[in-house]
Formats: sequence, C-alpha cells, structure tokens
Amino acid sequence: MGAVLKFLSDYYSIYTMLMVVGSGLVSYLLDHREMLKKDRQREAKISKYIGLIYIYGGILLFIIVSFIG
Repeated sequence: MGAVLKFLSDYYSIYTMLMVVGSGLVSYLLDHREMLKKDRQREAKISKYIGLIYIYGGILLFIIVSFIG
C-alpha cells in the first residue's frame, strides 16, 4: 500500500487532477445532456454518476496525495 501511495504522490499533480475533473465535467454536463436528447435515460443516469465520481474522486485524491507527499 505504501508503494502505491508513494507512486501517486510522485505522479498525481495539479495538472493530472484538473484533467480528471475536466473529464468528469464533460461526462456530467455534455454526455448527460446528449443522452437525454437521444432519449437514453439509463445511459444519461450512468454518465451523470460517472461524472460525479470523477469530479469528487479527482479532488479527493489530490487532497489525500497532497497531505501524504
């Protein structure tokens, strides 16, 4: 577990976090809306939740890595 945290603290920077959060925003805002237009309710819901996981997970991981490294 220590090796994984060391690896993350070495490579997970603010730019990586912004890329992950940006991907989450695209999924949450754009993909969700596009799926609703195509009347794909289930896929829209999945896109919404995946986007939220990427947004919150990316920020949370950055905070954890900042305190470790």
